[in-house]
Amino acid sequence: MRIAKLNLSHLRTEEWFNLYADLLEQVPIYGADKLGIADLIALLIDLHNRADKVLIVLRKSVHTAEMEKADKERDAFFRGLLDVVKTSRRLPATADKEAAERLYVLLSGYRKFVLNSGYSEESSALYNLLQDLHEKYAADITLLGLGKWVNNLDLAEQKFLSYRSQRTKEEIDRPVERLDEIRKETDILYRSSMEILYAKLVVSGLGGDVVVDPESLKTDIYEDSIPQEQRGNVAYNFVIAWNHILKKYSNLLAARAGRKAKGKKPEPDEPDESDEPKED
Repeated sequence: MRIAKLNLSHLRTEEWFNLYADLLEQVPIYGADKLGIADLIALLIDLHNRADKVLIVLRKSVHTAEMEKADKERDAFFRGLLDVVKTSRRLPATADKEAAERLYVLLSGYRKFVLNSGYSEESSALYNLLQDLHEKYAADITLLGLGKWVNNLDLAEQKFLSYRSQRTKEEIDRPVERLDEIRKETDILYRSSMEILYAKLVVSGLGGDVVVDPESLKTDIYEDSIPQEQRGNVAYNFVIAWNHILKKYSNLLAARAGRKAKGKKPEPDEPDESDEPKED
């Protein structure tokens, strides 16, 4: 049994907070002492409470809603630009088609980072992308008449950065902890907890590729799929339940990238994005 991987940095703030709320709700069911992570969980509870206090302040910020709206706008303009370029690739073999092909390769390479990343990572990706669109690919943009799309994407990004800067200043001016620092410390403790749990599985001979009936992940009754001789292993039972919860967040990240975690397959020449994001 392996513990599912999840790129924690790709989670939006509220998603990240809810993930740990789920963890802190799940652990007592099996017992932190029995799982061998009681000390770490105590620290996580304190960090989660501190994060909650910060979020109360941020939720009241007049800039939070504006920032979230701007984020949706930049995502929408990126999707629109990608769709137009994708359609232009169907043109006859002309200079326009060649330009569309070059732009499609460029945009596809940025797609995952723009649509399936946290705020900071998305802004970094858009900074590099817009620089390429304005400079290296300027002739292709002009040829296909995509200047308005690029300019609107640029404006949406600048709007987002402005609101985020104002909210950050507001946060600094208030007597409250920095959420990014709490988040970093929390994620480190989480990984340590998972390492301890996996070590317990390995010692018990349940690590690696021990098979679990996948149907058990579709129900809250996890015990039914566990062999009788393994039902006493608390860590094993917890990991099955926790993987079920992690799958929910993995699906959420996949959906943000523009498709469900299951079902829709990319076109033959469209980069495939893993249902399970890389570990942070």
